[in-house]
Amino acid sequence: MDEHAPQRAPGGPAVELIAVRAENPGPMTLSGTNSYVLRDGDQVWVVDPGPRDPEHLAELLLQCGAESRPQGVLVTHRHLDHTAGAATLARQLAARSGDEVPLWAADQSAVPGSRPLPATLAGDHGTVGHLIHLPGHTSDSIAVLVDGGRLLSGDTLLGGSSTVIVPDDGGSLADYLQSLAILRAMTVDGRIGSIHPGHGPALETPLDALEAIEQAIAHRRERIEEVRRARTAGVLTMDRLLRVVYGPDLPEQLEGAARWNLRATLAHLAEER
Repeated sequence: MDEHAPQRAPGGPAVELIAVRAENPGPMTLSGTNSYVLRDGDQVWVVDPGPRDPEHLAELLLQCGAESRPQGVLVTHRHLDHTAGAATLARQLAARSGDEVPLWAADQSAVPGSRPLPATLAGDHGTVGHLIHLPGHTSDSIAVLVDGGRLLSGDTLLGGSSTVIVPDDGGSLADYLQSLAILRAMTVDGRIGSIHPGHGPALETPLDALEAIEQAIAHRRERIEEVRRARTAGVLTMDRLLRVVYGPDLPEQLEGAARWNLRATLAHLAEER
């Protein structure tokens, strides 16, 4: 975070946080992708516009407001359920306002038309949000810490489910555990008061946020030990490992995610050795 960014004036207006859920439910997206509109006076930012669904994008435009001054559109990571509608929304906001609206992403090669992320989102009243690099789910995963301690976590933390580590997109279990440790420390020292994930319901209190982070850490540590024991016992193929670790009742639609997680865990164990 940029400690030199202008801070918000004490007693000034709070940044409004508006959640808009896309109608793209599924095994990987849970109830759908959560998009967020940040409003600071008449200035607005959009985080994770989600799929290129005309109705969803129209709702985001409505929540931004016809007379607003759009400042930018950003994505928390490269996956299409967060990014597919981003360029379209940026163009729509620019056409309506008459000003250029930047599209920001940590990995510009994965998000066409995007620019490098700023360190902060700065509005007329001071800092609206700090951007935090939290690799693990993917190599380009970030979060936005909005004024008031509200963390837009992308897919680094989800509401009611565990995050998939995607090795093909630079996902790393070691990086993910480090990112969770950072979030735990920030929550313990009071910088994070609530978590607003890319999928699933929000964690509205510091206690809920801390519990979710600690559960995520414990779950990953437990999975590492399960895989370690299985390998020591001679379970060598991915198919057998999948059955041993996840059991025979793993739904077919979750098998791909389970294989990603196992690959990430095996890579982590190899790194430890």
